[in-house]
Amino acid sequence: MPETRPTERLQPALLDRLIDDEPESRVESRDRRVMSMRQLRGAVIRDLAWLLNSSRKPLADSINDLPQASGSVLNFGLPDLTGLTASGVTPEQMEAMVLETLARFEPRIVSGTLAARVIMEEADTPGRGPAVVALEIRGELCPLPMPEALFLKTEVDLETGHCTVREDK
Repeated sequence: MPETRPTERLQPALLDRLIDDEPESRVESRDRRVMSMRQLRGAVIRDLAWLLNSSRKPLADSINDLPQASGSVLNFGLPDLTGLTASGVTPEQMEAMVLETLARFEPRIVSGTLAARVIMEEADTPGRGPAVVALEIRGELCPLPMPEALFLKTEVDLETGHCTVREDK
Protein backbone atom coordinates (compact mmCIF):
# COMPACT_ATOMS: atom_id res chain seq x y z
CA MET A 1 0.00 0.00 0.00
CA PRO A 2 1.46 3.42 -0.91
CA GLU A 3 2.39 5.71 1.93
CA THR A 4 -0.38 8.20 2.73
CA ARG A 5 0.33 11.79 3.60
CA PRO A 6 -0.65 12.91 7.11
CA THR A 7 -3.49 15.00 5.63
CA GLU A 8 -4.91 11.89 3.94
CA ARG A 9 -4.96 9.75 7.09
CA LEU A 10 -8.44 9.68 8.58
CA GLN A 11 -9.47 8.06 11.82
CA PRO A 12 -12.04 5.32 11.28
CA ALA A 13 -15.40 5.50 13.01
CA LEU A 14 -15.78 3.58 16.27
CA LEU A 15 -17.52 0.64 14.58
CA ASP A 16 -14.69 0.28 12.06
CA ARG A 17 -12.13 0.36 14.87
CA LEU A 18 -13.98 -2.37 16.77
CA ILE A 19 -14.27 -4.74 13.80
CA ASP A 20 -11.36 -7.17 13.63
CA ASP A 21 -10.88 -8.29 10.03
CA GLU A 22 -7.87 -10.39 11.00
CA PRO A 23 -8.67 -12.09 14.33
CA GLU A 24 -5.72 -14.49 14.01
CA SER A 25 -3.26 -11.57 14.00
CA ARG A 26 -2.39 -10.28 17.47
CA VAL A 27 -0.86 -7.03 16.21
CA GLU A 28 -2.67 -4.45 14.14
CA SER A 29 -0.69 -2.73 11.42
CA ARG A 30 -0.56 1.05 11.15
CA ASP A 31 -2.53 0.85 7.89
CA ARG A 32 -5.49 -0.64 9.78
CA ARG A 33 -5.58 2.27 12.24
CA VAL A 34 -6.16 4.91 9.57
CA MET A 35 -8.31 5.06 6.46
CA SER A 36 -8.17 6.85 3.13
CA MET A 37 -10.92 9.07 1.76
CA ARG A 38 -11.98 6.20 -0.54
CA GLN A 39 -12.31 3.87 2.45
CA LEU A 40 -14.23 6.53 4.37
CA ARG A 41 -16.68 6.96 1.48
CA GLY A 42 -17.21 3.20 1.39
CA ALA A 43 -17.80 3.08 5.15
CA VAL A 44 -20.29 5.96 4.99
CA ILE A 45 -22.22 4.31 2.16
CA ARG A 46 -22.26 0.99 4.05
CA ASP A 47 -23.46 2.70 7.24
CA LEU A 48 -26.14 4.68 5.36
CA ALA A 49 -27.46 1.44 3.88
CA TRP A 50 -27.63 -0.06 7.39
CA LEU A 51 -29.33 3.08 8.72
CA LEU A 52 -31.92 3.31 5.94
CA ASN A 53 -32.62 -0.44 6.13
CA SER A 54 -33.34 -0.19 9.86
CA SER A 55 -36.94 0.41 10.84
CA ARG A 56 -37.59 2.47 13.91
CA LYS A 57 -40.38 1.13 16.01
CA PRO A 58 -43.35 3.33 16.82
CA LEU A 59 -42.72 4.71 20.27
CA ALA A 60 -45.20 5.76 22.89
CA ASP A 61 -46.25 9.40 22.58
CA SER A 62 -44.65 10.07 25.94
CA ILE A 63 -41.19 9.62 24.35
CA ASN A 64 -41.61 13.05 22.75
CA ASP A 65 -41.55 14.54 26.26
CA LEU A 66 -37.98 13.23 26.57
CA PRO A 67 -35.96 14.86 23.79
CA GLN A 68 -32.76 13.03 24.70
CA ALA A 69 -34.53 9.67 24.45
CA SER A 70 -36.38 10.49 21.23
CA GLY A 71 -33.06 11.54 19.67
CA SER A 72 -31.28 8.37 20.78
CA VAL A 73 -30.76 4.95 19.23
CA LEU A 74 -34.32 4.12 20.30
CA ASN A 75 -35.29 5.94 17.10
CA PHE A 76 -32.49 4.53 14.89
CA GLY A 77 -33.59 4.09 11.28
CA LEU A 78 -36.48 5.22 9.14
CA PRO A 79 -40.10 4.94 10.22
CA ASP A 80 -41.50 1.58 9.11
CA LEU A 81 -42.50 2.00 5.46
CA THR A 82 -43.38 -1.64 4.79
CA GLY A 83 -46.74 -2.03 3.11
CA LEU A 84 -47.10 1.58 2.01
CA THR A 85 -47.69 2.45 -1.61
CA ALA A 86 -45.76 5.10 -3.49
CA SER A 87 -48.96 7.12 -3.69
CA GLY A 88 -49.46 6.72 0.09
CA VAL A 89 -46.41 8.80 0.97
CA THR A 90 -45.75 12.19 -0.62
CA PRO A 91 -42.32 13.07 -2.00
CA GLU A 92 -42.05 15.80 0.62
CA GLN A 93 -42.80 13.32 3.45
CA MET A 94 -40.23 10.86 2.13
CA GLU A 95 -37.57 13.56 1.73
CA ALA A 96 -38.25 14.87 5.25
CA MET A 97 -38.02 11.36 6.78
CA VAL A 98 -34.70 10.66 5.08
CA LEU A 99 -33.21 14.07 5.92
CA GLU A 100 -34.24 13.88 9.57
CA THR A 101 -32.83 10.35 9.91
CA LEU A 102 -29.52 11.22 8.22
CA ALA A 103 -29.09 14.47 10.16
CA ARG A 104 -29.64 12.64 13.45
CA PHE A 105 -27.52 9.53 12.89
CA GLU A 106 -24.81 10.35 10.33
CA PRO A 107 -22.47 13.00 11.74
CA ARG A 108 -19.85 12.46 9.01
CA ILE A 109 -22.08 14.36 6.56
CA VAL A 110 -22.13 18.13 7.11
CA SER A 111 -25.77 18.79 8.05
CA GLY A 112 -25.95 22.16 6.26
CA THR A 113 -25.04 20.45 2.98
CA LEU A 114 -27.47 17.55 3.30
CA ALA A 115 -30.25 17.33 0.70
CA ALA A 116 -32.64 14.59 -0.39
CA ARG A 117 -34.86 14.67 -3.46
CA VAL A 118 -37.41 12.13 -4.63
CA ILE A 119 -36.87 11.29 -8.29
CA MET A 120 -40.12 11.03 -10.17
CA GLU A 121 -39.65 8.41 -12.88
CA GLU A 122 -41.98 6.50 -15.11
CA ALA A 123 -43.68 3.53 -13.47
CA ASP A 124 -42.43 1.26 -16.27
CA THR A 125 -38.74 1.86 -15.53
CA PRO A 126 -37.04 -1.53 -15.98
CA GLY A 127 -36.45 -3.35 -12.71
CA ARG A 128 -38.58 -1.00 -10.63
CA GLY A 129 -42.00 -1.87 -9.33
CA PRO A 130 -44.75 0.64 -8.58
CA ALA A 131 -43.92 0.56 -4.87
CA VAL A 132 -40.30 1.70 -5.28
CA VAL A 133 -39.37 5.28 -4.45
CA ALA A 134 -36.06 6.58 -5.82
CA LEU A 135 -34.12 9.35 -4.07
CA GLU A 136 -30.99 11.36 -4.62
CA ILE A 137 -29.01 12.16 -1.49
CA ARG A 138 -26.36 14.88 -1.59
CA GLY A 139 -24.01 16.18 1.03
CA GLU A 140 -20.40 16.74 1.95
CA LEU A 141 -18.23 14.43 4.00
CA CYS A 142 -16.64 16.46 6.76
CA PRO A 143 -13.16 15.09 7.47
CA LEU A 144 -10.07 17.24 7.36
CA PRO A 145 -8.38 18.69 5.39
CA MET A 146 -11.47 19.68 3.38
CA PRO A 147 -15.02 18.41 2.77
CA GLU A 148 -15.67 16.12 -0.16
CA ALA A 149 -18.94 15.92 -2.12
CA LEU A 150 -21.11 12.83 -1.80
CA PHE A 151 -23.88 11.98 -4.28
CA LEU A 152 -25.93 8.84 -3.73
CA LYS A 153 -28.81 7.16 -5.55
CA THR A 154 -31.18 5.40 -3.19
CA GLU A 155 -34.21 3.21 -3.83
CA VAL A 156 -36.72 2.30 -1.14
CA ASP A 157 -39.02 -0.66 -1.83
CA LEU A 158 -42.19 0.14 0.09
CA GLU A 159 -43.48 -3.45 -0.18
CA THR A 160 -40.51 -4.94 1.64
CA GLY A 161 -38.97 -1.92 3.34
CA HIS A 162 -35.60 -2.75 1.72
CA CYS A 163 -33.38 0.17 0.74
CA THR A 164 -30.45 0.13 -1.68
CA VAL A 165 -27.78 2.84 -1.52
CA ARG A 166 -25.16 3.30 -4.21
CA GLU A 167 -22.78 6.04 -5.18
CA ASP A 168 -23.56 7.85 -8.41
CA LYS A 169 -20.34 8.80 -10.15
